[in-house]
Amino acid sequence: MAQNNSTNLSEAYQKIKELMAEEKWSDAHRACLEILHFDPENIKIIHIKNKIEKIVKKINKKAVKDDIKKLHPLFAQHKYREYLLNLKQLEPYLPDYPPLEKIILRATKKYEEELHGEQEITYQSENKRIAGLLKESKYQEAVLSAEKLRVMGIREEELKKLLADARAQWINNEIENNKTLLGGKKFEDMLLFYQRLLKIDPDSERVKNLIEQTKKVYQAYRIDEKKEFIYKSLEQIRTLHQLKKYEKASEACAEVLEVDPKNQSALNFQMQSQKKAQNLIDDEVITQMLNNQKKLKQEYISDPKSFDRF
Repeated sequence: MAQNNSTNLSEAYQKIKELMAEEKWSDAHRACLEILHFDPENIKIIHIKNKIEKIVKKINKKAVKDDIKKLHPLFAQHKYREYLLNLKQLEPYLPDYPPLEKIILRATKKYEEELHGEQEITYQSENKRIAGLLKESKYQEAVLSAEKLRVMGIREEELKKLLADARAQWINNEIENNKTLLGGKKFEDMLLFYQRLLKIDPDSERVKNLIEQTKKVYQAYRIDEKKEFIYKSLEQIRTLHQLKKYEKASEACAEVLEVDPKNQSALNFQMQSQKKAQNLIDDEVITQMLNNQKKLKQEYISDPKSFDRF
């Protein structure tokens, strides 16, 4: 059995030598690993494996250096993106040729500088085009173009201001074109219009102020339109209050407050009505409890044996 193992090992060793002679380094290395899997302390095979790894490292180093030399014309022609992409394919060989990392970093820096320059040119061109769109009142297109520019991540503060100005001009133009609506009394339509303007710029202080002003004017208008209704309702509430019909009085108060939420008379009557209605309920509960107690007492006097004792 020992002789067979020795024969097999000798044959495997001879096969490795043949593979090395044919420069089939990967196959030779794999054959070494197969032997070491069963015989991890085989010094001879360990030496051969280490030798193969040194040879492969030397070959890889030369190959990487040759590839970098071939790529140099791309760098000289300022084709940094293509140069960098080719260098990235050599990254698996970094352990064999560490200087590659520095070369990649240099190429990356050059490419970023080139990209930044292209972005600046695009920015200047688009900025000029956006200014033209605003002069032609093409506000939506101008805003969309400015938003696309922000994706590049350059001149952030300038672009924020440009976007804010474009949106403000768009909103001003919409308000100017809808003077007839905004000067009338179609308050609900006006509020819907302002809500649409907020979609242009959710942070527009002008639009927010206009919404608040319109709501106040609309509320005052509704109160004025319903003043006769309010007057008659308050008279009815007083009557209901006097008749101790507090729940109906409270309901009538709610109707008035729906029109005029700050009507002090309605608020006072509502508070009093709710309080007195609750007091009536409490009084009814107490009266019922006293009546039940009286009834039980009478039943006990009539028939004490019918009551269980504990």
